[in-house]
Amino acid sequence: MQELPPLDLVKTWLEVVQQLDFPITIREKRGKLLTYYFGSIKQAQRYVEDNDDYCQRAS
Repeated sequence: MQELPPLDLVKTWLEVVQQLDFPITIREKRGKLLTYYFGSIKQAQRYVEDNDDYCQRAS
């Protein structure tokens, strides 16, 4: 089993994928990374939602 990237990096990738200001090639590459690690962008968003709350409670 592969280790997941840090939560802040996943958040950044999700922001890049959603911003139309970035070139399409960069958005596609980040989307592929998210799909590689999570299976889909939707699953990556769910991962952030589930774990972001945990990080806020821990600090």
